[in-house]
Amino acid sequence: MVGGNIKFVLEGVDGCGKDTQIALLKEKIDFTHFKYPTPEFPSIREYLEKKREISPKSLFLLFLADIANEQERLADTLETCIIDRYVFSTIAYDKHFSYGQAKDLVSDIGFVRPDKVILLDLSPEVAHERKIKQKQKEGKDPDRYDEDTGYLKHVRERFLTLKEDSFLCQEWVVLDATKPPGELHKEILKLIS
Repeated sequence: MVGGNIKFVLEGVDGCGKDTQIALLKEKIDFTHFKYPTPEFPSIREYLEKKREISPKSLFLLFLADIANEQERLADTLETCIIDRYVFSTIAYDKHFSYGQAKDLVSDIGFVRPDKVILLDLSPEVAHERKIKQKQKEGKDPDRYDEDTGYLKHVRERFLTLKEDSFLCQEWVVLDATKPPGELHKEILKLIS
């Protein structure tokens, strides 16, 4: 069973299966779930749903503010935490700052360091295909990032570079997100047990 006060982050491009894996984990273990963006920052969701425009610089800072807003609660949580997106996504999806600038800004703020980052790796083409199917099934329009496979390639490359740099966490694990959800779930359970 998972011990207390351990922080795991699930990361990856949109469509990699984070929501599915969180749902499967909820059936097996007890944990505190942190998911970003939070409802406290509705302008982020409005931007993603193409209901408003936000400059890339402001968007980066809004995402960081959203995460920073819960740092005390995250640090003080005594049970296992699973974080669905974290500052790594903010850096990976950023369009304004260079990779180095984005990392420096995040480092300077001093976010809580997770114990392990699990990166669900998926090609931009498969991610795009999954998100389009999901949105059609839900009767929704694709989010801003779902439509551009070139952009998703940039995001994936940044995630992999963050892993190579062991940024903000010494233990990064990359899992193949094309595997069936049940098989991927077993791998994740082993990593967090």
